Amino acid sequence: MELYYRTAALESIARKILKRFDENYLNLEPQAVPLEKIVEQTFGLTLEYVYITEKMQILGRMVYDNGFIGVYNPELENYELFKVSQDTILIDVRLLEDPKLYGRYRFTLAHELAHWVLHKKLFQGTRMAAATDGNILNDDSLERQSNNLAKAILMPAGQLKRAFYGLAIHKNMGRNTKETGIQKLADIFEVSNEAMRYRLQEFRLL
Repeated sequence: MELYYRTAALESIARKILKRFDENYLNLEPQAVPLEKIVEQTFGLTLEYVYITEKMQILGRMVYDNGFIGVYNPELENYELFKVSQDTILIDVRLLEDPKLYGRYRFTLAHELAHWVLHKKLFQGTRMAAATDGNILNDDSLERQSNNLAKAILMPAGQLKRAFYGLAIHKNMGRNTKETGIQKLADIFEVSNEAMRYRLQEFRLL
């Protein structure tokens, strides 16, 4: 079974998500997307912060069905079963413990929301906790789709382009000024520099 979303379709889905949160959102000044509000209030999902794995091999998981999954208990230095409810996003709590990982936290949360939006119908009712637990579809395909939708949610195309040209980054494209511009944009949207650089490259702005 194949599931394929073109880039334009994912951009459209991201716009619909943001307009579902606020009909006028895309007309607002460029800013950090209020991701937790969208996850919890707009989509009614639950957020849980746990130690998912010992060495942060997995940063987030989208839970589709009620049940139990294994999580790491640092006090016991071992894994244990953790009761979960459907429509819950698990996030590794260490992403919030280190300020340097905040951009990674937001991307992880957007990525798991993207799984729910794109793949809920595939996995709900299968008793699989998350997309990575099974092989209904190619996992790489699922992850790429969720990554691409996450980027489009966190860095809406129109707002990003307005911010880019508003900062006049295109007029000062020396190495140092370019990196400074990327940092400023990453701060505005509260994402990592790496994510911002990749998004700008997608639009051929760098």
